Amino acid sequence: MDREKAYEVIPHHGVAEIRFGMSSGEVESRWGASTRKFNNFLGDRTEVRDAIIVACAENGTVAEIGFPSSYANVMMRGVRIFQHDYNRTIVELRAFDHDAYEGDGFIVFKTLGVSLSGFRGDDFKALTVTAFESGWWDKSLEDMGPLS
Repeated sequence: MDREKAYEVIPHHGVAEIRFGMSSGEVESRWGASTRKFNNFLGDRTEVRDAIIVACAENGTVAEIGFPSSYANVMMRGVRIFQHDYNRTIVELRAFDHDAYEGDGFIVFKTLGVSLSGFRGDDFKALTVTAFESGWWDKSLEDMGPLS
């Protein structure tokens, strides 16, 4: 995986050339073989490529794609996700999505289809962003409050 490449998040559709609903084989043909496979703490089948995670829905297709801050060029609608002013990222994404929630260390922009973690802390290395298919976070949102 190329940490210098620009990865554009397309709301509820995917990231770069990976689309939600693709099979693991389709992801492998574009991004190469995974280096690790496991079930995450929610029980979702997850594959790792370098530090990028690809989580699959029950039907085995891609449902969420996550990046750590070491992938500096993750973008969405012109917003550089991993800019060093974390609050600026939140404010800029909020301008596109007022249906946003916060809880348990996560900020979820439901309309944009992205979640942020670590953005309320002070450790740049702990930041992550995930892009997700429509509905993926809906159950978790029940336990979160509106982003203020």
